[in-house]
Amino acid sequence: MGLVCDFQTHASIRGRFSMKTGQRGMKFSMKKTRGRREAVNVRLSYGCDATGAYSSSYSRRHPIERWYVEKKLGEGGFGAVYRVRDQTGQYALKVEGVDEKVQVLKMEVFVLTELAARGGRHFCRIEDKGRFGNFNYVVMTLVGKSLQNLRKERPTQCLTLACALSVGIQCLEALEDLHGIGYLHRDVKPGNYTIGRPELRELRKVYILDFGMCRKFTNDQGVIRKPRAAAGFRGTVRYAPISCHMQRELCRKDDVETWIYQQVELTVGRVPWREVQDMNQVGEYKKRCRQPPGLYELFAPPCPKEFIEILQIVDALKYYDQPNYQQIYGLMRRALQNCGQPEFPYDWER
Repeated sequence: MGLVCDFQTHASIRGRFSMKTGQRGMKFSMKKTRGRREAVNVRLSYGCDATGAYSSSYSRRHPIERWYVEKKLGEGGFGAVYRVRDQTGQYALKVEGVDEKVQVLKMEVFVLTELAARGGRHFCRIEDKGRFGNFNYVVMTLVGKSLQNLRKERPTQCLTLACALSVGIQCLEALEDLHGIGYLHRDVKPGNYTIGRPELRELRKVYILDFGMCRKFTNDQGVIRKPRAAAGFRGTVRYAPISCHMQRELCRKDDVETWIYQQVELTVGRVPWREVQDMNQVGEYKKRCRQPPGLYELFAPPCPKEFIEILQIVDALKYYDQPNYQQIYGLMRRALQNCGQPEFPYDWER
């Protein structure tokens, strides 16, 4: 049975991915809808038997034929994601049209490659990448459920305090490593963090995903760039830092501020402004949460008092300042020691 993903690009080019389960290789087609219609078709498919063996009418094989397509996992504005496998196991395949104005995969590959060279923690590993016809693709680590889904599966809609604190430390470690290579994430949220897969015994490992909104905040010499006079809104309104609402250039402290809002949602199950629709009103709400009574509304029970200390540390930072990650880890571990709950097993292991 074929799996089809249609998407509309920013350049008004409609693409159609058709990848069939039970086959190696892919059939992609792209049709331009602006001006003269022109169909561009690329086809490469291989019949497979139950063992994964295949035959091809092509004498010259493309490297992409290595991957056996099992299932479509999702789709978005720029492409689609599939679960694939080869002789070594299962992986995630991301596909994107080469005509996209915003090359999300290019950024993702660049960031993940740099992180791998630096020994980054909590990141997917690239297994394969390339171009096939009018599409770019990358094959990487297949991960498990997102923290957002894991939270929502709980009857309380939140994690236990010990679990939230332990997972939160891993989430911040990922940001520290990303900042260490000179990049901001700019879209920190529970939906962009996942755990590993149970069959790989990675239920206690956290991964950070989606680097399409990343921005390099240093130049080639490692010097921090001067902030732009004005920057557009980037990220997700619920978790965005105050600087984002004010159209300011983002910096490392802003990723950490966003991480704080994420921590509140994982711990309490909600942030106070969750029902507010207007972006400007959300920004004003966040400002009110810097002083009582808004401060205590933000850090509602069972949030530990250490969350207030962390917010004060982060709010005191300036554009060029490096967050003191070790100080924040220390506060998180202190809260973990004082919460009266065991760190392990995590909620989804019970």
